[in-house]
Amino acid sequence: MNIFNMLKQAHTLKQGMGKVSEELAGVEAEGVSGRGLVTVVMDGQMRVKRVTIAPELLSRGDPDALGEMVAEAVNRAREKAQGLAAEAMRKIAGDLPLPF
Repeated sequence: MNIFNMLKQAHTLKQGMGKVSEELAGVEAEGVSGRGLVTVVMDGQMRVKRVTIAPELLSRGDPDALGEMVAEAVNRAREKAQGLAAEAMRKIAGDLPLPF
């Protein structure tokens, strides 16, 4: 592949990345823990959109358990969001030899 083609592909990739970033802002990835007691929803840009905690978990008065469940739900949502972002990048990268 010559340098001109590489520069052209890099420019195309840059344009595609802007579109992907906009699309990922509208995608939601959900992480759940504690058998549904805690739910975290993130967008494809890894921003937390919502955290839902069941009232029965709050009434237990166990901040350590609550913290662990929130962390677990956030991590699960992040993993899903990262997968969505990686898939979107693979689509726009095409044949470029990139580590996605």
